[in-house]
Amino acid sequence: MVLAAFVLSGGLDYGIQRLVIMPSYVALEREEAEKNAQRFVEAINRELQLLSPSVADWAYWDETYRFAVERNAGYIETNLPEGALSNLKVNLLNIYGLDGERLFGQAVEPNSKETLNLGELSDPRLPADHPLLRHPEITSEVAGIIDTLQGPLLVAARPILTSTGQGPGRGVLMMGRLLNDAEFRRIAEQNRLKLGVFPAAGAAPEVAWPQASPIPHTPIRLEETAAALRAYTTIGDLFGRPLLTLQVETPRAITAQGEKAVRLALLSIAGAGLLVTGVLLAMLHWTVLNPVGKLTAHAIRMGAEGDLRSRLALSRNDELGVLAREFDRMTERLAEARRRLIDQSYQDGIAEMARGVLHNIGNAITPLGVRLATLDEELRAAPVAEMELAVAELASAETPTERRNDLACFVELAGGELARLVTRNREQVAAITQQVGRVRQILADQERYSRASRVLEPVAMAEVVHDAARMLAPPMREAMAVMVEPSLREVGEVTASRVVLQQVVGNLLVNAAESMLDSGVTGGRMVARAVRELFEGRPVAHFYFEDNGGGISSENLTRIFEQGFSTKGRGSGLGLHWSANTVTALNGRMYVESAGLGAGACMHLILPLAVRETMAAPGPGE
Repeated sequence: MVLAAFVLSGGLDYGIQRLVIMPSYVALEREEAEKNAQRFVEAINRELQLLSPSVADWAYWDETYRFAVERNAGYIETNLPEGALSNLKVNLLNIYGLDGERLFGQAVEPNSKETLNLGELSDPRLPADHPLLRHPEITSEVAGIIDTLQGPLLVAARPILTSTGQGPGRGVLMMGRLLNDAEFRRIAEQNRLKLGVFPAAGAAPEVAWPQASPIPHTPIRLEETAAALRAYTTIGDLFGRPLLTLQVETPRAITAQGEKAVRLALLSIAGAGLLVTGVLLAMLHWTVLNPVGKLTAHAIRMGAEGDLRSRLALSRNDELGVLAREFDRMTERLAEARRRLIDQSYQDGIAEMARGVLHNIGNAITPLGVRLATLDEELRAAPVAEMELAVAELASAETPTERRNDLACFVELAGGELARLVTRNREQVAAITQQVGRVRQILADQERYSRASRVLEPVAMAEVVHDAARMLAPPMREAMAVMVEPSLREVGEVTASRVVLQQVVGNLLVNAAESMLDSGVTGGRMVARAVRELFEGRPVAHFYFEDNGGGISSENLTRIFEQGFSTKGRGSGLGLHWSANTVTALNGRMYVESAGLGAGACMHLILPLAVRETMAAPGPGE
């Protein structure tokens, strides 16, 4: 047995190493490969950002502004002599007028000073709608990468303004730097990356780029080999078209180290396990196996003979000696323990039932308190004291006539305001009365349940949803609109207890509204709809309560109905647990679906369709 346990432990450890630890190394390595690819894209973006200060310095300059207006040749001779582009570390500097005419243009290779043909950027004119010439604001910058006859070109352009950044704009100045093989190698060496660059051949002409950066790129795709991980991404040009596919290769050093660490750990565990196993076997035989053999023989003999008077003769002071002395007492306590267990089970059932009742009463009292507070505020604001003073002053014979007229007008206006206050709060009082009646009904229903079977009746779910929605506290009604589709009436009535079903639906509405308040959802709504279907061979109504609230994470979907579980950090965790148990007691089913956090949730309620006669549900012990 010990050897089998050792082998099993070794196999379990090996499985943990291979199925848990090694995948974590692989995941870390994949994350590193994706980061390397992202680093290279960010490096290209940084190269593009390095153009921005030079473009701004030259575009926001009075000399350039005058040149765009007057086109004086002295500007070129003074500021753009031979070698100026080399000093700026760019391959291109173009100045365009407002109509797209190129006022000045120079494209050279810095080392050889050879003039470069960059296609449309070397033409005398650019179309007026070219992206580099379109600037929504005079201080905006257009930057990106475009394909030229000499290869990819990082380019940035700004409107030509005065040195103080004032307009109107007189044209556009742009600078560009070629991304040739040498540049790619330099960037790769700076970031210590192994890089491959390929044309984005065969890609779709238009791509929905997930980023809004100057140089967008597609999601990173990984390709695994035994020696390395290759990360691929395609970057787009200024026109939104795929331009280049980048390949960043990351050696699989992390998994190699992981394999080495796993092997050393397994060997160490195996050696230590063999040593510990030998020592344990010897100690186990001396300290445990012999005494346990005696204890086993005594238990078998007592069970066969039924003699509870026999005693163990183990004179030991360790745990086995204590066990031997307590063995006889255990038999005497067994009957008492069983009786206590039955009593405790009964008390636990009563306690859980009481918690469910308190939770439902709490849901009913919460909006009641809000309504009473609102009513108290309005009554306190009523001008009763002012009216009493006015009436007392009118009763005085010394009050002047003009003052009497003003007081009479005030009394008339205040009386109208009080009348409107009474009219306005009749609905509040009616709602409070209805809410108190609901609490009484919950208590009465619980009392009937504790004494006898609960009465089931045909219930229209549409009316239950409307009633539960009206019972929501004002902040919840403002946060969530409850929409009842006609299918709720068309599906017909279900068999349930009206009060109990209203408590269940109320729990669903309260949870959805609290989710929307907690997650800050605007335009919150819950849509209730229903269909007829067969469930376990019988006709049922399947109700869907769909909301657009904060949603439920995948790890919480299986726990949402557990007793005491709550995602709100302030709830008791009893509402949905009690609701699910109640629906099950009504021969139905309750479950939830959600696509995740931020995606809303859908509560499913399945209840049997009603027959027209009244029925009684089984009691707690039936």
